[in-house]
Amino acid sequence: MARRLNSEIKVLPNGDWIFREAKIEQKDILEYFRKNLKEAEDGIYIDNQYGEFSENGYLELFGYPLNLIRVWEKDNEFYFLSDSGEELPLSSLQIAADSEGELFARKKDHLFLKYKIARNVSSILSEYLIESDEGLKLVLKAKEFPILETNENPKVSLPKEFQNL
Repeated sequence: MARRLNSEIKVLPNGDWIFREAKIEQKDILEYFRKNLKEAEDGIYIDNQYGEFSENGYLELFGYPLNLIRVWEKDNEFYFLSDSGEELPLSSLQIAADSEGELFARKKDHLFLKYKIARNVSSILSEYLIESDEGLKLVLKAKEFPILETNENPKVSLPKEFQNL
């Protein structure tokens, strides 16, 4: 079983990653962290594997840790590229508006781990948004994807065991 720890990493509202009050700017490190983000029932962690040793370093989120940075259409489906390197079909995601009215996405089986939708991607998606009596929808060919309006935000606290009481 992996060792659990407080990674001392925070993601700020503007998307900056901070470790002990210093901004993490090394692209390869940020890419590694983003690729290894996982969700547990009590938070978000970076899954680190060192041979037989593994640890889960939990983060505190005030902003979105992941971004959808590109979108394209293929075989009547939208696909997104995230800054973690993942290619995600729209059918695997839930798109919603947060408490500020900003669009975000998350995998359908996730609760905490969310993707901010980059401005260039939002711009493209806006061409496919339709307002109806049921609310906002993303319409692609014959498929409709409802856009939920939520009071959610990107914030995720550390698990209780790491919080200073």
